[in-house]
Amino acid sequence: MRSLVALLATAFLGLSGLAHPFQGGGGYVEGQVDFEPNDAPPRAGIPTVAWIEYIRIGGRPFNPKDCFCTLLFYQGQVSARVQPDAQVQMRLNPRTGRVEGVVLFPKPGPYFLVMLGRPLPGRQIPPFVMQAIVQVLPR
Repeated sequence: MRSLVALLATAFLGLSGLAHPFQGGGGYVEGQVDFEPNDAPPRAGIPTVAWIEYIRIGGRPFNPKDCFCTLLFYQGQVSARVQPDAQVQMRLNPRTGRVEGVVLFPKPGPYFLVMLGRPLPGRQIPPFVMQAIVQVLPR
């Protein structure tokens, strides 16, 4: 738990979009999470598919399929001690070939998105944290 707190503290030093690089746990990390349909902003109360488009750590690309990734969404205080308002464990969807999951945002407004990543067994990807701000629209 102590390492998770340290990892989250490192992640929250500066908030930026996932498409924008930042210095996080595991080195210089950039990546992108998209929402369906067609990367439209998610809507409150409607299940939304989120998927990982890409991950690069230290400029080196990593296949999202090698990642055990979790998305955490906070509408208020962000802390390892606070339960996220929404979360999703990302999994490979064999039908689409993407690493994705379904998230349900309870209310409209801004959410802090935190993506925690670690390697699947036998994969070569360093653990990392990325964050962004996601605007959720009313239903």
